[in-house]
Amino acid sequence: MPGEGIQAHSNGQGQEKEALIAQPGESPQTSAILELLLESAKAITSEVDLEKLVQRITDIGTSLSHAQFGAFFYNVINESGEEYMLYTISGVPKEAFSKFPMPRNTKIFDPTFSGRGTVRYDDVTQQPHYAQNPPYQGMPRGHLPVRSYLAAPVISPINGEVIGGLFFGHSDTGVFTATSEKLIEGVAAQAAIAMGNARLFEEKKKTERTLLEQREQYSSIFNSTSDAILIYNEDGIIAETNPAAEKMYGYAHRELIGMHGSLLLQQSPEEFEGIREIVKTGRSYTGTAIHRRKDGVAIHTDMVVTPFLFKDRQHLLAVIRDVSPYSGTAEALRKMEAFANTITQASPVALWMTNNKAENTYVNQTWIDWTGRPFEMHHGAQWMDAIDPADKAPMREAFLSAFQHRKNFEFEFRITRRDGGVRWCVSNASPYYSPTGVFEGYAGSCMDITDRKTTLEKLQSRNALINTLTNNTMQALFMIDDRQVCTYMNPAAEQMTGYKLHELQEKPLHYYIHHTRQDGRHYPIDDCPIDQAMKAHHQISGEEVFVHRDSHFYPVAFIFSPILENSILKGGVLEVRDTTEEKRIQEALRTREELEKYILEQKVKERTAELEKLNYELLQFTSVASHDLKEPLRKISIFSKMLKDKVDHLELLSDPAIYKYIDTIIYSSGRMSALIDDLLAFSRLSQDKLQFEQVDLQALLQQIWFDLEISVKEKDAELRYSGETMVTGVPLLLGQLFQNLISNSLKFAHKDRTPVITVHTAKEQVDGEYFTHITFADNGIGFKNAYAEKIFEVFQRLHTKDQYDGTGIGLAIVKKIVSLHHGTISAVGVEGEGSRFEVELPWEGRYS
Repeated sequence: MPGEGIQAHSNGQGQEKEALIAQPGESPQTSAILELLLESAKAITSEVDLEKLVQRITDIGTSLSHAQFGAFFYNVINESGEEYMLYTISGVPKEAFSKFPMPRNTKIFDPTFSGRGTVRYDDVTQQPHYAQNPPYQGMPRGHLPVRSYLAAPVISPINGEVIGGLFFGHSDTGVFTATSEKLIEGVAAQAAIAMGNARLFEEKKKTERTLLEQREQYSSIFNSTSDAILIYNEDGIIAETNPAAEKMYGYAHRELIGMHGSLLLQQSPEEFEGIREIVKTGRSYTGTAIHRRKDGVAIHTDMVVTPFLFKDRQHLLAVIRDVSPYSGTAEALRKMEAFANTITQASPVALWMTNNKAENTYVNQTWIDWTGRPFEMHHGAQWMDAIDPADKAPMREAFLSAFQHRKNFEFEFRITRRDGGVRWCVSNASPYYSPTGVFEGYAGSCMDITDRKTTLEKLQSRNALINTLTNNTMQALFMIDDRQVCTYMNPAAEQMTGYKLHELQEKPLHYYIHHTRQDGRHYPIDDCPIDQAMKAHHQISGEEVFVHRDSHFYPVAFIFSPILENSILKGGVLEVRDTTEEKRIQEALRTREELEKYILEQKVKERTAELEKLNYELLQFTSVASHDLKEPLRKISIFSKMLKDKVDHLELLSDPAIYKYIDTIIYSSGRMSALIDDLLAFSRLSQDKLQFEQVDLQALLQQIWFDLEISVKEKDAELRYSGETMVTGVPLLLGQLFQNLISNSLKFAHKDRTPVITVHTAKEQVDGEYFTHITFADNGIGFKNAYAEKIFEVFQRLHTKDQYDGTGIGLAIVKKIVSLHHGTISAVGVEGEGSRFEVELPWEGRYS
């Protein structure tokens, strides 16, 4: 049963082999695994056909792991060069899977396809990343049921390439064990080797077929051409001939093989050696010659001799055509000459020839067009007159030296063209000989290289600028190839690392400057962000810690940019800046900022203590002052009332103004007393220690409404409440806040309509913080919105005291209470229509 270890296994014929016996020092389970892997290796390595091999691997893995079904997937290229997904299925018919899409590189499959390791799940449907990929969000409908899941990558041991993956499943849970995992990893390792061998076998067969086809093609061309073909080795000995050559010279194949090439020429052997010298320089030779048949008959030939390498040795390929006189030869020669003349005259390259005295005998039309001089002016030595005076003497000297030694000639010079422009040219020339081998002069060409020269000069100038920049910049620059081996470093890089370029050639740059972490642990190259950026083909920047040659660590900031050609990685550029001094300055600034912050905090504490002391003294003064002020006011009020009572018994009663004066004194003293009380309440708001708690706002408003019963009944007012009921705050202050707001609304009620006050509360989130938003609105007389801020100021009144009673402090107290709750309040007024107050109070979490 799965999960009970491996004691015996089926041989595929329905019979059970006896239990495997462990060797000394091995556990029975280890011995069983080894023997199973040995038997599977025999079965796998016996197959070389790739598709059959993959099927066998899948079948063996399915059997060994006790899977209900298994599969293998990887990309291959068929004989037609087309890429396709090869897959095999074991345990179920292949058709059961063919209608479903190929597995994608999801989080479930990624460890297998990326080669990061074996994956084993007791229940794949319980994994957090299962069913997270569209469009199926799990398995497609009708897919083979998989609960237990086991997958292992097949990785080439030669280059680390992930060849493919083995996937096994079962509809039950908990089927695959650690033993199953070891077996499948062993099969995957064997499969990688066997598939590598099968690939090599397939490639060998393909290469052999290609070579055979090419050989047949070349052989067909070699044997069927009507031109004689001779192949000479580096010593001028004939190594191979075609049938046309045997027919032309009258020799049998065995007679020509091993013969020296000069024996086929009518003239002296020097002529053949001259041809060989020309071809040895890498140029082809084209000319005419007189060859000799076996029976002594002379053959007039055209021949082309071309160099080529065979087994690292230079060989010569000669293609020879018999042009001996026959009917129509004169006409053919005339056409050939006309054709050759047309080509030379129309050539964009200037062509020239000399005789054996180094005198010019021919220039083509191109040279005449360049210089603007007729042919007669170029005859003899005068052709050099167009050359720039600074270049004429050295060119003449170089040409005559080559001419004397019969060497190839090449020289760069300037000419003055007919339009006055100066152009750079390069001339190449080589000696030519008569059919009898007599030296007749030089043939050469001149090519305009001005554009190339200009481009080269710009490139050199740019390179000089780049070298200047890289050599003088304080930033270290490295260039690395696709193996991460350093190919260039500027002086700043040498100074930073302590290394010279020649010291960094054996291994990737990482192993010299980034091999150890600061705590002494080894830093694997696979964990290095630069290595990861190279693999991902994208630029990366960051901060790291490098290791100096003398083993000290230093912090750096770096930018790595990969170099790609046609999406193929060629290397990269690494820019590095030593940030040691920057870190030191940052630390110094941080220390200074902390010190300044500490000093500032101390000053704030001192100022706060002073302010608290002053506020306390001010509160004491306010209390005393209010008491002292209210005492004479009480006396004025009391004596005024007493005087009014006495007046009723005096004769002064006949004068009404006396009552008016007395009432004014009583009213003013009462108003002055209320003003002192409000100022004292306002000053005490910032002094109390506030205790925040949950407040039932609806109940609080009902209590305030009851307290204001007389004013409410006078106005026949209505209160409407909706929304949340609980808010966080100080109950006493919130009561004072809403009492002032309600009193304000009742005071400024519109005379033509019933006062209606609405209160709505809601919880809101603003920039990650939570608030209770309260909207308080009435339908009173309103106010101009231009005064929306001023109404919260102390003593600010929008109406005269004759129109409306009040001290002008009520809304100032409201704003002060909201501020003590760390909230905000704003007002919106519409004249003649009403007022609205928006209040935001933080939730209880703000004060916890």
